[in-house]
Amino acid sequence: DAMFYSGELYERELKDPAKAMASYEKVLLNFPGSTFSVEARKRYRRLRGDKL
Repeated sequence: DAMFYSGELYERELKDPAKAMASYEKVLLNFPGSTFSVEARKRYRRLRGDKL
């Protein structure tokens, strides 16, 4: 939970997409079964520039 919310903080409040992506990536790699993994993947892809 904390890693996802740190990504959200970097993305929305601190306007640091690189650190947000790193946090979301950690959720995906370290906690693949997390309830936040689907949203983390979506946000990571959006920040990367993928069309969703």
